[in-house]
Amino acid sequence: METIGRLLNMGKNNAAMNMAVDEAILLAQEQQPNPTLRFYDWTQPAFSFGYFQDIAVEVDIDACRADGIELVKRMTGGGTVVHGWELTYTLILPRSDGEISVTKAYQRIGQSLTQAFQKLSIPAQCYAGCTDTPETTQNICLTNPAEHDVMSENNKKLAGVSVRRNRHGIIFQGYISLDMPPLRILTRVSKNPDTQQMLQEKSTAINTDGRSITRKALIQAISETFDLGIAFKSGKLLSAERQQAEILSKTKYATAAWTFSA
Repeated sequence: METIGRLLNMGKNNAAMNMAVDEAILLAQEQQPNPTLRFYDWTQPAFSFGYFQDIAVEVDIDACRADGIELVKRMTGGGTVVHGWELTYTLILPRSDGEISVTKAYQRIGQSLTQAFQKLSIPAQCYAGCTDTPETTQNICLTNPAEHDVMSENNKKLAGVSVRRNRHGIIFQGYISLDMPPLRILTRVSKNPDTQQMLQEKSTAINTDGRSITRKALIQAISETFDLGIAFKSGKLLSAERQQAEILSKTKYATAAWTFSA
């Protein structure tokens, strides 16, 4: 029997609230298991950082603030992601005896996104190369592919995902590069001039080479191809989840203690 899950097509929130909503849904899995696929957006440009990153080392904090870029740390791993020009999604699954392995889930997510891209005539394939990166390469999701990430026809990264598990559930936070950020934003991703140059050369997005795919069309295509044995039906965020998110936003994700911890 196919599992029924919840599809949340949400609007814009600030960076702290976006991360707080994800954690609130994850925590809710303990009492109300409900597989959830969430799409969402950002009220202003933002950089999110993996749990193990030291933001102060990665970026010029004052310069980012002057340019109106919010900085937030995720509960998942991975590297720096630029928000405001991409499609962001989160997949949250409750823990169970027969749960899918993280490796298998990564594979199915990559395959599903690749099928969605092909449905929209966007050439793409899953990355299957070496996952090791040189020690001198900064941890930037835009350019560092991992196994099962989605790549363009010229072998540049289009989509990536990071994960975390706890006793409540498994959370996958992912992004899909829809449009290219402006250069002034892209150069703020790193203090290092060489890395800034590398980002300009190796970053890409779906809407290049004359394409103009909308956020709505991309969500529709993904919804039709997402293959995890779950039928995601349109739903809403529960009031208890929203209340929990508001608390987490104020007491955790908007605080310097969380954001700049290393």
